[in-house]
Amino acid sequence: MMVHRSAYALFIIANLIRCSDAFTSPPHSTHTRSCGVSTILQGSSDNNNNNEDDSVEIFYDDFGGTIGDVVSTSSSELSSSLSAAALQTNIEQQQEEELPEFNDTTEQQKQDSKELISIPLPKSSTDTSKNDLTGALSREFTLGRDLLLSDYAGSLGFDQVTDWQYYTTDLATGQREDKAANPFDPNQPSRTRSKSGSVVRIFRGEFTGRIGGILRSRGLDTRVLLKEFAVDDDDDVMLLNLASDEQRSLAKIQSSWLQGYCMSATNNAQQMLEQLEGGEWREAAQRRYVDGLTDTPTTKDDEHLATMLECTSKKKAPFTSILGQLNLNDYYDDEDMNPNEWYKSLGVKPPKPGSIWVVYDYHGLSTASSYAVPLIIQQSKLPPKRGMFGNIVQAPPLPPFRERGRYMIRGILKGMLQSIATAHAADLVHRSIGKNSFILSSVGQDKREATSPYAVVVERLRVVLSDWGFSRDIQEAVLEKEFSGRCRMFGIPSLSSYDYQRASSYEDTIRMEEAAHQFAKAEDLHACGFVFLSMLFTTLADPATLSAPLPATDDDTLQRLFSEIFEKDVDELREYYANEDVWSAVVSLLDMEDRAGWDLLGKLLLSREEVSDWYKNDGGDQDVELTSAQALLGHP
Repeated sequence: MMVHRSAYALFIIANLIRCSDAFTSPPHSTHTRSCGVSTILQGSSDNNNNNEDDSVEIFYDDFGGTIGDVVSTSSSELSSSLSAAALQTNIEQQQEEELPEFNDTTEQQKQDSKELISIPLPKSSTDTSKNDLTGALSREFTLGRDLLLSDYAGSLGFDQVTDWQYYTTDLATGQREDKAANPFDPNQPSRTRSKSGSVVRIFRGEFTGRIGGILRSRGLDTRVLLKEFAVDDDDDVMLLNLASDEQRSLAKIQSSWLQGYCMSATNNAQQMLEQLEGGEWREAAQRRYVDGLTDTPTTKDDEHLATMLECTSKKKAPFTSILGQLNLNDYYDDEDMNPNEWYKSLGVKPPKPGSIWVVYDYHGLSTASSYAVPLIIQQSKLPPKRGMFGNIVQAPPLPPFRERGRYMIRGILKGMLQSIATAHAADLVHRSIGKNSFILSSVGQDKREATSPYAVVVERLRVVLSDWGFSRDIQEAVLEKEFSGRCRMFGIPSLSSYDYQRASSYEDTIRMEEAAHQFAKAEDLHACGFVFLSMLFTTLADPATLSAPLPATDDDTLQRLFSEIFEKDVDELREYYANEDVWSAVVSLLDMEDRAGWDLLGKLLLSREEVSDWYKNDGGDQDVELTSAQALLGHP
């Protein structure tokens, strides 16, 4: 029986060899591909490769980039190896013992295996890489893993303001002559305003997980502010542009600011500068969401975020820092998610797919607009204080006017100028400056401290410029059609006009470009001047009683007073304020040091006219320095 069984086994093996020869195909490359990663089939090192095809195929994954080399293996060699293993069991066992164990792979093999399973991400464009050194435009946070939503804080909209210019036409020559609007004729408004309604929702959140622990260990605030740009579909171009422009501008200004910080700091910051400019921060930020899905530690990006927030907090950066976007794909893809849970937790409708969620560092919600109220009225709205036995204690008196005036001028107004100067240094123009654009924050945990009627310590104040949705790079802003129209109102040719295209000399071209750039910056300064007026003559006003009415100090009223009624005469504007007892202390404050305060206001309010006069005088004295935010920081 043993002989017959052995003969039968040899007969089966012979049939297997014939079957394998029958199905032998010409040599070809053998590979399998799944999920963008190639699995390589490699033969034993004992195989005879003399007749093997040496051609090598290179495969690419769906993102672009080489996955690895596929080693060619002939199917005839595989069949020969199979038959040899079946006939010689002892040789097969010897070959298996010679194969390397999994844990005994060399360092090069480990490195190759890591390269094979790594999925390269799309590379950023040159412009994006240059203007986004921190990776804010490519960083995506995961809800739950990286941060949690705490509560709904409110909504934002915007006002569309139109300034009207009137003129008369000579019927004989056809020439136009500018005509001032009649301030008492309601049919000739100098400015109209239309509101958009609520288009952006604001939420408060908090970092959690490892990034939250790192921030707490460094004594940093873990809270964040989130804006939801509720884009329903791709047709909502305006809202998409708002979100895109805000992110691009903030990424550029914080990258520029961090570069300056590293260059002015000690040698310890040089390594950080090399990492920023070398793209290390951007690459780590780009991988954050993918690593989160695979539970891969995001150690590098966590450290980069903490370092950036530490720098901006320490030096009181005058802008809101953009940290990235919140990716809600997990929320949308969860079929078991009940929309009512969103209502119960936050009290508002759940987000719609396509909405853009931008994450910022947290500075509170107190704006200059909320602070633009007489301090005596602010004091009356504070909750009463109680003594040891529950009795109501009388509130302490307000600080002296001199201290309040110093806090306003050396703290708030100087901080506003600093934020504008930082934007202009990064070649950005804000273009929508108002009282709501400035956040008055504190270096402490209680961000409302800065807007308390008792706040007088400048060192604890931090003024932050926010709402960058209408901002532009200055090179782009000077080419827009609306900007060209505003330039023509002041006698400055636009860079798309016939005069610029047919400039007689290179010097004329440079002068037109310089005038356009300076006028774009002057628009920010002009708007800041009216913010100054409103802040000074509301917050520092001294009404006789809580119910005493105050003259109007809104932006449109101030614009009409200065431009139309007083015809841009700062001295007449001063006389108007001096005639009101409620503003007597503010006028005296601005009169100090030979009316230095009024001189500063005049430079801001007339900054556009200054650029116009400079251009019309053929550039005037080339050594004359036009008004800039940076120069005004040194104003007495």
